Amino acid sequence: MSNALDAVTIPKWGIEMTHGTIVAWHKSVGDTVTAGEEIVDIETDKIVNSFEARTSGTLVRILAEVGDELPVGQLIGVIAADAVEEEAIEAFVVAQRGDAASSESSEAEAAVVANQADAAAPASVRIAPALRRKLQQAGIDPANVTPTGPHGRIVKADVDRALEQGESAAAGGGQPLSSQQATVARKLSQAQSSLPLYHVTMDVDAGAALSAVSGDASLNDAIIAAVQRALSAHPELNQTFDGERLTAVDGQAVAVAVATDENIVLAPVIRTPAGASLDELSRESKDVIQRARSGRLASADQSPAAITVSNLGMYGVSSFTAMVTPPQIMVLSVGTVRRVPVFNEAGEVVACSMMTLTLGSDHRVVNGAQAASFLATIRSELEAAS
Repeated sequence: MSNALDAVTIPKWGIEMTHGTIVAWHKSVGDTVTAGEEIVDIETDKIVNSFEARTSGTLVRILAEVGDELPVGQLIGVIAADAVEEEAIEAFVVAQRGDAASSESSEAEAAVVANQADAAAPASVRIAPALRRKLQQAGIDPANVTPTGPHGRIVKADVDRALEQGESAAAGGGQPLSSQQATVARKLSQAQSSLPLYHVTMDVDAGAALSAVSGDASLNDAIIAAVQRALSAHPELNQTFDGERLTAVDGQAVAVAVATDENIVLAPVIRTPAGASLDELSRESKDVIQRARSGRLASADQSPAAITVSNLGMYGVSSFTAMVTPPQIMVLSVGTVRRVPVFNEAGEVVACSMMTLTLGSDHRVVNGAQAASFLATIRSELEAAS
């Protein structure tokens, strides 16, 4: 501590503590703090505790964000007791980080072991013992809590939210999620927090595909067929990814998003061969969707697929961006068909039936050029439909 500046660092609460995770900041940069006031919550493997300011003054630096997991002694903030020049604060930060480097090195090996153990643990059980006990006392299964911390870790804010939801339901002020809804919510939350997702978009002339549809077949069936042919043309994308390994998908399986009466979205798989007729694909699609809505899906209906087709066009949605659900690596979002004026090759204005397709991809295994090429193939297949 200098005369005017005080370092806020990850404390050592116990002999075995090697690191701490920032759970919540109770103050922002520029806020006044009082000695003994709680300014930040820090989680360890054993407890979530609040760090109290040692001096009164102004919080002039926050150097760690919520979710950051840092070694003991790491500088996370600075409190100024008096008015201090920016240059002096920066010099103080540099000096404090230099002092911390030597102490960090002595604990580095233990910290690495702890981090590896945390990363290797199943996502549903990454939670500090104190937080686990808190949930158990409330009769809440940690597996039903949606994590927002690093590596899918359940942090204090997640536990507080789960407890609030439980109290609200008990008081008649709400209804807890079903186990199936909680599972879907947890998977989507984990995907959103950890997946490097990006999207590419193309407008497609749906006229040819609409003309090719007959009998009980639908435009969505034609889109699924186009995706199957695109998977045949791009076998390097017909794979799943579990975070470590790519696994080739057998055939041209395409999952289709289905909303049930219980407000759950399922994604059963259509497994007709890429060369099957549109009528054959339509029959299987309708059968699978009906089984999904009636709760009669078999394990084969939920076999691996590289991509899901999600169509909200029937609701008038022009475009949207759906989430990729691992281990799938892509999702195709389908917008509504709309009549718009376009210029034909002769320079004449004509009316066309256009729809917007948006391909979401996992950037770890699908680069931008691959995504663009795959989506262009789908567009070509639809515009050449006969």
